[in-house]
Order: sequence, then structure tokens, then C-alpha cells
Amino acid sequence: MLQLLRMLVALSIFTGHWGEPYVGRLWPQGQIAIDIFFMIEGFLAMGSLSQPAVISMTRQQIIGSRLAHIYPVYAIALVASFCAFAPLALTNAEGWTVTNWIGAFISGLVLLPFFSTLVDGSVFPLNPPSWAIVLELFGFALLVCLRVHDTPRRLLALWIGAAFTYFTLSMMWRDLNAGWSSMHYWGGWPRMILSFSGGAWLRHLHGEHEVRTPKIHPVIVLALFVGMHLPKIHLIGAPLLGIGVPVLVWLGASCPRPVWLETVAAFSKRNTLALYLLGYPVMMVWRYVNTIFMVPPSFAGSLAGLALVLGSLLVASMVLTYTMKYLNHGDTQIQKSP
Repeated sequence: MLQLLRMLVALSIFTGHWGEPYVGRLWPQGQIAIDIFFMIEGFLAMGSLSQPAVISMTRQQIIGSRLAHIYPVYAIALVASFCAFAPLALTNAEGWTVTNWIGAFISGLVLLPFFSTLVDGSVFPLNPPSWAIVLELFGFALLVCLRVHDTPRRLLALWIGAAFTYFTLSMMWRDLNAGWSSMHYWGGWPRMILSFSGGAWLRHLHGEHEVRTPKIHPVIVLALFVGMHLPKIHLIGAPLLGIGVPVLVWLGASCPRPVWLETVAAFSKRNTLALYLLGYPVMMVWRYVNTIFMVPPSFAGSLAGLALVLGSLLVASMVLTYTMKYLNHGDTQIQKSP
């Protein structure tokens, strides 16, 4: 179920970005998807780090393996975004120049934020959603360096410190959404650590108390996920973060696993990373194509237009995933050959 929720987070973020020019804010609590993502990643990371095969590895090997899994897909998506923004950079449109276009690309390649006013001030302007993947890499490395799977108390101390820092910043900035905005980029680190370490702590507790958890039907968990995106009350953000997200992840990890869920989860596990990282470049390509062919906004913002773009994103994601699998298989064969 957690694998399916990861894919739904990617789709939630993609549809939110796609709908901005046409319907404004599609998901009133769209920021909660990022918190769900980090908590699921922390939950899964803790489970992975607790495996005997991983425990025997060094810190460098674990982090290197994670980087080798994520970075190639991240880099390919960055190249796609670099190409997608070429028309803007080469015509000096919307604040883009050749200089900041190349600068953003180089900064993205080395996983460093590029502070500018481009794309609403995004710190990874060529592919704004990719900042979450970069932070996830650092969050994973932090768990590995602290060896939290050996010392849960360190994990609890990390979670408490992150929670205190986040809520202090939210009161200082008078913003319950502190962290998930470009002006508060550095504030996003304690919020990321709060959700990531919270997910890891949930995994630790889940191993001891899962048997007492009621088995909620997967459809109810999906409805809970969608429902968390919809409240229009601003102050609901804090309860959703502190209560709603942990409950969703816990129930998702405990729910039954019918055959259809196993099938969808396998697809989600293979394609979610590519789906998440390719969402923005595919969207930009379509917007450029729509401009060339003067597609009316009424179609581009319609369900048919969204279905067309979403279908192309799914195809692109599966092609990228298959390509990476093929290349990795080829590398394995070369290593095995005499």
C-alpha cells in the first residue's frame, strides 16, 4: 500500500502543477503530499536498513547504493528539463537567459540549490519538484550515519529536535506551512527530517505493534489519502501533519494485500521515481507544444487535456524505467563475464 501511496503522491504533485494556470490551486492541502512522501520514505528506509544484508554493509556502501539507484534517473530527468526550458532561455523569456539556464543545470547536477527568482523562486528551477528527491537523499544519509536501526533512541532524539525546530520556525514566520516554500527553503530541512525520521520511528514501532492494528480495507486508506488533500481550512495543516500523515502511513502499512493491490504496488515500485521526476519536464514540453499549435486553454485545462499529458507521462516513465533496468542488467552481465 505504501508503494501505491508513493505513486499517488507523484500524481498529486504533477496534477497540482499542471492545473495551476487553468484552475489555480487544485488541491487545497497539496503540500501534505510532500509530508506523506517523506514519512513513507523514512518508513521504507528504516525497513531496508534493518535487513541483515544491509546491516553488514558499511555506511559508504549503503549510501553509495542509494545514490546509484536514484541519481541516474534524477540526472536524465534534469537533462529532459534542461531541453524543455531551452525555448525560454534562448529567447530570454520569463526571466531566463542562457547564463542562468546553464547555471541551474550545473547546480542541479551537483545537487545544490540554485537561488533565483525563476519559476516562482524554486531552488531547482529546471525541475522544481526534484528538490524533494535531493532532500530525501540527505535524509537517508543522515539515518545511515546515525545508525538509527541500531540505536532507536538517536532516532527519537532526532525526531524531537526536528519537531521543535519546525514548530519554532512556523511560529516565527506565522506560517503553518513553514518549509515548503522557496523563501523558507532552509526551513524545509527540519520539516523534512521531522517527517522522514517520524516515518522511520513509525517503522520501529510498527514492528512491535502491528498485530494489534485493525486491518483497514485499502480503498478506505485511498479515500483517506484523497480526503487529506481537500480541506480548505488553513489551520488544518498542523493536525494533518502531526496526526493525519502518521495515521495514514501506519494504516497503509497494516492494511490487507489483495491481489490487485500487489499488482499495482509492483508497478508503483518500479515507476514512481521516474514518474515523479519526469512530471515537470513532460508538463513543460506539452505547454510549449500547445503554444506552437495554439491549443486553446479550454482544452489544455480540460480532463481530456490532462488525460493526454498524464498518458504521455506514464509512457515516458515506463520507458525510462525499462531503459534503466536494461542498462543495469547489461552492467551485471559485463561484471559476470570472464
